Amino acid sequence: MCGRYVISLTLDQLAELFEVPDRPNFAANYNAAPTQDLPVVRRGKDGEARLSLIRWGLVPHWSKDGPSGAKPLINARAETAAEKPTFRAALKRRRALIPADGFYEWSKAEDGSKQPWFITRTDGAPFVFAGLWERWGEGDETVDSFAILTNEAGPDIAELHHRCPVIVETPDFSAWLDPDTDPQGFFGVQPEGKLTARKVSARVNKVRENDPDLTDPVD
Repeated sequence: MCGRYVISLTLDQLAELFEVPDRPNFAANYNAAPTQDLPVVRRGKDGEARLSLIRWGLVPHWSKDGPSGAKPLINARAETAAEKPTFRAALKRRRALIPADGFYEWSKAEDGSKQPWFITRTDGAPFVFAGLWERWGEGDETVDSFAILTNEAGPDIAELHHRCPVIVETPDFSAWLDPDTDPQGFFGVQPEGKLTARKVSARVNKVRENDPDLTDPVD
């Protein structure tokens, strides 16, 4: 799964990566967590890619509890999303791209504590995760939210966790956002050598900790 990640790309970098004109106001986030508003790219009514900030933790449009009471659905299993009422419609019609520098996973340390690891692409490029989004509410009282799709982890990080975010490569951005594209072709396991993991500070375990030093390697 993916429960925390880093997004420090600037607006200029995001504009270049996704070829979007939008410039929402957001700061670098080195410990992005569920319920926060984070940058995502979606298809607008005109069919063009648009960048905006929406809530991490998908709230189904039919939820009676709404964002304040519903449990945040931060991940969706790629293998079953097409069958689940919570994700089925979004997979068909409301897909998203979620940029990230990297994401965190945890292992159990010798003393029983949680040891965080920061996972990046081996080639140094940013991640772009495949996501789904939904809109809850009506009129002026609406909340847009997203979940990150995950699939089986590849050999690079399987010992840390058995799940990994679905990664969309740059040439495939438009295809992923297009509801006419079969999503199953995006759900392959990442090959060996694609990802790199390093131990980082246990400060990551506290959401309030948020600075660039969180991603520095530790012994």
